[in-house]
Amino acid sequence: MPATTETTWSRMVAARVGTGQPAVINPDGSSWTLDELLARAAGAAAWLDSIGADPGLPVPALLPSSVPAFALMFAGAGSDRPLAPLSPRFTMSDLIACVRSVNAGVVIGASGARDVLRELGERTGLPYAIVPEEFPTPTGRDLNMDPAPDAVIAVIHTSGTTGGPKGVYQRQRPMASRVGRSADPIEMGPGSRYATASAFHHQAGAGLFLVAMGAGATLVPFPEFSPAGWKALEALGPTHATVVPALIEKLLAADVLALPTLRYVQYGSSPLHPDTARYLLTELQQLQLVQQLGQTEGSPITTLDHHDHLEALADAPHRLKSVGRPIVGTQLRIENPDDEGVGEICSMADHYFAPDPDGWLRTGDLGYQDEDDFVYLVGRKHDVINRGGDKIYPVEVEQVITTHPAVVEAAVVGVPDRVLGSVPHAFVVAPDSARPTPDELFAYTRDRLTGYKVPHTWHFVDELPRNPANKILRYVLRDSVTGTG
Repeated sequence: MPATTETTWSRMVAARVGTGQPAVINPDGSSWTLDELLARAAGAAAWLDSIGADPGLPVPALLPSSVPAFALMFAGAGSDRPLAPLSPRFTMSDLIACVRSVNAGVVIGASGARDVLRELGERTGLPYAIVPEEFPTPTGRDLNMDPAPDAVIAVIHTSGTTGGPKGVYQRQRPMASRVGRSADPIEMGPGSRYATASAFHHQAGAGLFLVAMGAGATLVPFPEFSPAGWKALEALGPTHATVVPALIEKLLAADVLALPTLRYVQYGSSPLHPDTARYLLTELQQLQLVQQLGQTEGSPITTLDHHDHLEALADAPHRLKSVGRPIVGTQLRIENPDDEGVGEICSMADHYFAPDPDGWLRTGDLGYQDEDDFVYLVGRKHDVINRGGDKIYPVEVEQVITTHPAVVEAAVVGVPDRVLGSVPHAFVVAPDSARPTPDELFAYTRDRLTGYKVPHTWHFVDELPRNPANKILRYVLRDSVTGTG
């Protein structure tokens, strides 16, 4: 008897068994059908049996985006041992915390992570195992493709921007709801080939692979980001891709973003620089742009679809700085707004994995919503700078600084001040050949912002520190000024 008639992610996938549709493109260009991938996944489940992975416990894994990783994702979901991908860039203390938080009984990883796995095993007292390059097709090992609606598919960890990474349990029912909410704005379904520049452990990596598979798309592995690696994807024919703005800039600089088959570029974590958006919309018109705001606990929250991009370019260029409007099926509110309408962005929907007990997901993002429902971010709650009672939102200041023609990137942080409490400091990436002086940047910014918002101290750096999700680590910048950390 079926466990439920309710739609779950596994039931969505199982409905395509026997159709002959390709499920994954191998690095050599060959493809496997869904039936073939699930057969390998059953082999991966048998391998998990052999290493003593206990049912009911997540399996932490250090893996790149790869065919064995996809097989293990299905194996974990179908044998009650959900995969918990870990970032190779996490510190050992973060890795230990992640492993202990999910009560793991074993850790696994690719052969390149052997030394890290060995140390992790020694420090947690857990056995570790190296993932084989290929799983055989077993006889008599089945996967459960009809689990309960609250069964865990995978555990994705947050990026640890403000503290240690936190495991978010991604369950069947909300993942099924998420598939349509994420896939519909980019018209992803059977016949689509999906790749992501985000690492496998990230929500925009493994999390969106689950979305793509639920929508019936074909997965295209992309093990590690580089412009050359991206160019090599051309042979595999991706039609849809997720790329964060910082990596879009790198691909544009290398002139390799627009692969011949690529139709949709989805991005998130921050809006594109307006100049970059204008270039993409006018010079690379074969690409459709879709921005989605989300986080590991729940995504998407808002969407700026391609039509919104085009309308903004034509009639409302300020909207290119927005993160779009609430996704269909969500409620959104600005909690505790100030006199300017800025407050915490909160949302409620049935595709969120970790809302608060009252059903609302409090994002920690500060922003406001205009009369047309477009949402604009101004920063994170913990990043607000209180200068003598005046609130300064770093994103607002950064957006102005980066309009200077010589500035590539900028980040603004608050540092303690004896008189005012906190004052803004700016970190700027600009080429040596065209680097403006601090006085020039001060004057440029002062012409465009209220005086108290303008940084008085300017630091030039080669690059901004980022976490594995490519988000700026403001605390690292703050510590470099204060000498703490």
